[in-house]
Amino acid sequence: MISLLYEPLPCSIEVGGREVGILTDFRAWLQFIGLMQDKELHDAEKVAALQNWLVEPEPVTGQIVEGLAAFCKASHLEPERPEPDEGAGVRPPVFDWKIDAPFILGDFRRFYGMDLLRLGYLHWWEFKALFLALPPDSRVMDRIRLRSWDLSKEKNADRRREIAKAQRMIALPFALTDDMIGDVFASAL
Repeated sequence: MISLLYEPLPCSIEVGGREVGILTDFRAWLQFIGLMQDKELHDAEKVAALQNWLVEPEPVTGQIVEGLAAFCKASHLEPERPEPDEGAGVRPPVFDWKIDAPFILGDFRRFYGMDLLRLGYLHWWEFKALFLALPPDSRVMDRIRLRSWDLSKEKNADRRREIAKAQRMIALPFALTDDMIGDVFASAL
């Protein structure tokens, strides 16, 4: 974990003991996430496209792919957390950068006075830190909370129906893959 208050934000990834310069603006990393989630592209096409995140051209190796993925995850911003329980099963997503974009724009403007559409530059890790710090009453965090609400723990039937209806209204597209279905059945055995 790094301290954003006094440690410089990285502008490179370490690959084989050397530093490889990368793009760091938040827009580039939102595009990176979009690229990784694009089901129409083959893995080879995605790997080839990763060249666009390197400051200097060089072959994209497994180490570069791992470094870019780690930078995107920005796990250095949060303390390590225990792995989720394997028996928890497959859960639908509770957040999507593209679908929730209007609420991100609005929340950044409302809470930080930042117009993300006209902003010159913002480091990806700073953007993520600000995103994680959005208050519970922000539109994005409210949507995440609602999508992740466990209806089985709601005792009041009327309230459960009300929450279920609201969840359906803001649900994200989600389809179980064969691997996910197999994982669910494997964890049930």
